[in-house]
Amino acid sequence: MRIKRGIPLIIMVLLVGLWPGRPVLGADLEEALIRTDRMKASTATNVRVVFKVPAGNTGTEAKVKVSFGAGMTVAAATVNTTGITGSSTGSMDNPVALPGTLTIANSSQDLTVSGVTELAESTWYGFNIATGVTNGSAAQYVNTISTLTSGDAVIDTKQVATRVITDDQIVITAVVPPTFSFALGANTTSFTTNLSVSGVVSTTGVTATVITNAANGWVAWVKSANAALSSAAASYTIDSAGDATNATPTTLSTGSEDYVLDVDETTDSATAGSGTVTVAGEYDGDSTSKGGTLTTGYTKIGSADGPTDTDVLTLIARSTISGMTPAGTDYTDTLTVVGAGNF
Repeated sequence: MRIKRGIPLIIMVLLVGLWPGRPVLGADLEEALIRTDRMKASTATNVRVVFKVPAGNTGTEAKVKVSFGAGMTVAAATVNTTGITGSSTGSMDNPVALPGTLTIANSSQDLTVSGVTELAESTWYGFNIATGVTNGSAAQYVNTISTLTSGDAVIDTKQVATRVITDDQIVITAVVPPTFSFALGANTTSFTTNLSVSGVVSTTGVTATVITNAANGWVAWVKSANAALSSAAASYTIDSAGDATNATPTTLSTGSEDYVLDVDETTDSATAGSGTVTVAGEYDGDSTSKGGTLTTGYTKIGSADGPTDTDVLTLIARSTISGMTPAGTDYTDTLTVVGAGNF
């Protein structure tokens, strides 16, 4: 029987097609993404590559190649797995670090990572490309991620689109205005007991709370309507008899008339960077028998040298009387307390 000449050729073609040395035909990676740290045009960027090996994978991986779309600039790069800490099969957000002793080389639009050890199926892997990649002009770019054998045969592959835009940053502006808060804890107060020749009597005290972002702190002042406790019914005043200009508090004497104001530092903000509170020497009475002279003009009672989230002064009036002080139920005075931020 005569054999047709074409049959041996057909057989040869079939045998070549089955020859074990033929490169492996790539299948699709199950999922893949490329995240550039910058999307701005003509800007150098680090790159994170994340992909999931498909179920049923039987290839022996030794390399991962990333082919960047034309228009992207690819140069010498470095590879690492910094910040990639996934375990088991990992996830897209936290993949498993690409295993192996990794090195990277560039050729044309390709960056190839070598030294990869075999990858497990159904597992997310990730690695970082540091330096070496610069964005092109604003456009979409189609890139390809491929896993390779040691002989550069493709095992699995996936095309991934990335985008370069004109600018990838949002500049946020804000204004913090100068602020100054000054609040009195009460607007009335009274002496804790009736005034007496037997000793010094004090009021319950009223707080003044300061909050300010003034870089140089704040100042507080006080003035008295009468510079005295005055009784209309008795037509008499218990004068504030000390010296308001000597920066020294007056010590009240039992059995003699006087009327003073004591200012206590109740709270000096402990927040780092806040100012230090200082009570004015005139009003810095360090006992229950001292205080400063009140006048009808403003006199500084305290200050701070920096901003604060809460400073508190407490104002306490003190008085003594003599055995000759006329009786009266209407002795009174009005203090005006003001403050200002020193910006």
